[in-house]
This record gives sequence, C-alpha cells and structure tokens, in this order.
Amino acid sequence: MLREANKEMRTCLAPQSANPCRMDRLSMMNLLVLLCLIACCIVGAFGIQCYICNSITHPECENDYEKFLRNCPVKSFGGRKAVPPIGCRKYRQTANQETSLVRECAYLGEDVEGKSNKGSIGVSRVMSQCSDRPACNSAISTGAVALLVVPFLLLIGN
Repeated sequence: MLREANKEMRTCLAPQSANPCRMDRLSMMNLLVLLCLIACCIVGAFGIQCYICNSITHPECENDYEKFLRNCPVKSFGGRKAVPPIGCRKYRQTANQETSLVRECAYLGEDVEGKSNKGSIGVSRVMSQCSDRPACNSAISTGAVALLVVPFLLLIGN
C-alpha cells in the first residue's frame, strides 16, 4: 500500500507534459490562491486597532488601558472624506496645571517618539505616533503577505 502511494506521488511530481496529476496540482494552486485572497480580506477587514481613551474621563487609561483596544474607524474631517487610520497616537498634555494622557487613532502624520510642542495659551504636549508595534498594527500583516508570496513562488516553480 505504501509502495503504491510512493509510486503515485513520484508520478505526480515527475515533470511530464501528459502528467495525470497536472490538473490536481492546478486545482491545488487555485485553492491556495483562493485561501490567500480570503486571508487578506479577513485581515484587511479588521484594520488597525489602537487604544482609545483619555485619562481625564478614564483614569485607568494611564496604566490599565488593555480594555480600551478598539478598531479605528474611517473618519472625515477638515474637508477630507473617508480618511483611513494610519497608526496609533499617544500624547501627554498639560494645560492649567492639569496633565492628561490621551490614546487615540492617528489619521495624519508620521511615526515619532516623544515629540514635544507648546501652544500659545500655555498648553504643552509630548506626542508619540506609531504604526509598527502591538496595537499599532497595519491593515495587512506580514503573515498575509507571506501567504500571497507562497502561491506566486509555486506558480513560478511550475
């Protein structure tokens, strides 16, 4: 029984133009491509997740923020419509001797760490924005990209 299975496997793997298993390999390739496309759609549907909270209204936003993990929605603002999130932002703001921490989705800007600025009315901020760390995940993961590369390589190999 094992010999027959090995012989059949060698026949399927043999580079013949009239290979009886050729259709099976093409069907397998189609299935693999379909699974990759489904995986990409699922990953893309979940999008970017960030912690969304403000320590003024939720003091636990400072240290116990795990429960504030949310999907970032697409937003319209400042004359822009349907702006997708690009990452996550965290900033510590001081105004009138009161300090607060805000965690939110980022829609503009670039990755920065500890960027500080002062406003004209005595408000100061220290901001960090990320798109490459946990809770700063991108819409398509490296796993999904790898799933797309594998069928491509298999297709080239045939």
